[in-house]
Amino acid sequence: MKIRAAVLYGPTRSFVIEELELDEPKEGEVLVKLVATGLCHSDWHFAKGEAPVRFPMVVGHEGAGIVEKV
Repeated sequence: MKIRAAVLYGPTRSFVIEELELDEPKEGEVLVKLVATGLCHSDWHFAKGEAPVRFPMVVGHEGAGIVEKV
């Protein structure tokens, strides 16, 4: 399925809104249709290169939504 996500390709680079392909949920996973999400201070640390992470990464892990599939 297609989703839109904020992707960060490296420190000091701009966030890019992209369409990505997401697998259907597997056993023990759920699919949540996000209604709202935001970037938090940890995302900003990743963008500034102040935290060791692997790139590229999808940011915006604080969200609210509706469970669609289990």
